[in-house]
Amino acid sequence: MYKVFILLAFFFTSLYGGWAEKTLSELSIQEKIGQLIIVPACPRYESETLRKTLQSYHIGGILVKQGHPLQQIPFLNTLQSEAKIPLLCTGDAEWGLGMRMEDTLSFPKNGILGLHPEKVEEVGVWIGKQCHQVGIHLNFAPVVDVNNNPDNPIIGVRSFGADPEAVAFCSVSMIKGMHEGGVLTCAKHFPGHGDTDVDSHKGLPRIPHSREHLEKIEFVPFKKAIDSGVDAIMTGHLMLPALDPEFPATLSIPIVTDLLQKEWGFQGLVVTDALNMKALSEHYSTGEIAVKALLAGHDLLLYGAHRYDDVHVILTELIPRVVEALLQVPEEVLDPHVLKVLQAKEKLGLHKNRVTELSENLMSELHHPDAITLIESISQN
Repeated sequence: MYKVFILLAFFFTSLYGGWAEKTLSELSIQEKIGQLIIVPACPRYESETLRKTLQSYHIGGILVKQGHPLQQIPFLNTLQSEAKIPLLCTGDAEWGLGMRMEDTLSFPKNGILGLHPEKVEEVGVWIGKQCHQVGIHLNFAPVVDVNNNPDNPIIGVRSFGADPEAVAFCSVSMIKGMHEGGVLTCAKHFPGHGDTDVDSHKGLPRIPHSREHLEKIEFVPFKKAIDSGVDAIMTGHLMLPALDPEFPATLSIPIVTDLLQKEWGFQGLVVTDALNMKALSEHYSTGEIAVKALLAGHDLLLYGAHRYDDVHVILTELIPRVVEALLQVPEEVLDPHVLKVLQAKEKLGLHKNRVTELSENLMSELHHPDAITLIESISQN
């Protein structure tokens, strides 16, 4: 019944919708597939390989990586000018541009901000504003995981703390602030990555808790984030037998479609964590991962890396396999996901203007005295 509803909704929006619906109707199946993929984009290396991959596979999204703002903005504008459909530019700026970009500010991490909840929204405004200034449309933040395992090797100070209600309050404040700053937000890592002792970059974490426990702890910040209007949810590579004994969350229909979208009613973008991480790649083939993640209910398939060699493999080896595998997915299954991505781009106004203005005073604006004062006031306390 749910699939029938989605198809009917898609049919009527196709007839009476706007730019997104019209654009979808004009895309080939290869172009539709490309809209669902995000790849790393760094001006320092693999520029020509990246541009070739974007063009050959009609890639619709990029993940901003290492680089300087004065170099990054012209680079993004060049990529935008070459793309048939505006690119969705995403970033990992959990504690500001300094997490990924040179000569930019790093705000206190969530573990510190959790001690100063009254400051979180203001920090969010600055992070959102600075993301917007350098051309990032969707920030993969905030981390809303509850840090309730002291042996967790990957979350730690990325979390606002160990109290679910306190984490939820700070998460909502950060979302509100980043929205005011002009960037889309993404709560991660659903259904909750805090109570693990395995880094999903290296292995597949297992969370043995009951549904009742998850409702009291892990789910609390995600539900509040959804209520506050978060634009996207990123899933984590996590085994939760209480929700799905067979597949990790990234590949799970019961978790992504049945729980997040049907039961909770989340209608925003659903994004995978990097699908090239070992939590998945050691258990499934590249094509199998992509297809299962899409069928689980994701709208965006993310591939990310920092090192030159890893990025090269993504662009030259993984993406061709991903596209080949997704060509086997029926077009009527692809269409609702592609439409959501195009609607997000339309909401951002990218169909009218995809260029990021390079301000003459950009570097001084990115080091605004008020932002530095805010950082210092939190750090000193």
